Formats: sequence, C-alpha cells, structure tokens
Amino acid sequence: MNPPHSAYVDESMRVSSGLYLMAAVLVPPTYAEMCRTVLRGLLLRRQRRLHWRDENDKRRVQLIDAVGALRPCGIVIVGTGLDRARQERARRKCMERLLWELGQRYVGDVIFERRHSELDIRDKEMVEALRGRHAMAPQLRVSWEAPDEEPLLWLPDIVAGAASLAEVGEESYLKALGCGLGVERFPVD
Repeated sequence: MNPPHSAYVDESMRVSSGLYLMAAVLVPPTYAEMCRTVLRGLLLRRQRRLHWRDENDKRRVQLIDAVGALRPCGIVIVGTGLDRARQERARRKCMERLLWELGQRYVGDVIFERRHSELDIRDKEMVEALRGRHAMAPQLRVSWEAPDEEPLLWLPDIVAGAASLAEVGEESYLKALGCGLGVERFPVD
C-alpha cells in the first residue's frame, strides 16, 4: 500500500466580502518531487516563491494552466460572515473544519504555511485543543513550513486565490483547475 498523502495548506481572505478561505492540496509522496520541479520552473528571475496576490492576470492564467495540468485534488473551506476584527477566530473555525475533513481522507501529514512565530504558536495550541477534544483524527501529523523552503505550499496559495475569486463571481480560474477540489462553505461567526 502507498503511504498516505500530505496535505499542504494556505489561506486567503476577502475581508470586504466577509470570507476566510483555507485550501488544502493533497500530494502523494511519489508525486511530490515532480510537483516541486514543475513549480520551481514557474519562478521568474529573482522570484523566490509563487504568491497569487503578487501576480497579474496574465501570469495567473499561466500558473492556473500549470497547476491544472498537475490535476490537483483537495478541499477548500470557505468561512462566511468574517468579521474584520475576528480574523483569528475565523481561522480557528476553518482550521477545525479542515482538519476534520482531512482526517476523513487518506492523509498523514498536514503542512501549514508558516506565518509569524506568535501566530504559529496559536495554531499549534488550536491543534492540541482539537486533539484533546478528539475533534481531529489522531493519525494526522501537523507542522508549519516556510513557503520559501517548500514549493508545495505554493499549490494551496494558488488554489485559495482562485477559490477566493470564484466566491465573488470570477469562476474561470477555479474551473480551470479541474474537478478534484471540493468546496465546503459554513458560517464562521
């Protein structure tokens, strides 16, 4: 039997629309190095990482075409009703739902994009609280990595960006990624 997939996770917010999104892209271990090679090949000169919000429309199409060719599968959690003053609460709610969903899939490792050390500590405390409440699958190993060091974190960044645009009516990017991505919506407030 093949080892379980790793889930790479990043978030996106659309504060003006009251949305907090968290995307997880599942990558089988046997596929990981090939995905990293493809992603690194998309870097422009002097670019250290891919980041959706820094790209123009033409470049986004290029990224979507390349990522779509990888046939990504995973899930996007869309938290609705985001209150600007309660972004961390929305993150915790989305994180809880995402970890529960990933526990229902063939996933062993969950790798979140590292933020700031204080914020990562809050995330780790959240994971421990979920474990204590048995609200996440015990087999999930959760860690945080920097996107400059792990190109696979660029996948959920691109997926979250495309999903964020789809939530406000610009669905072409998300559709171009294929049908391997489920979207779950729920209120966070």
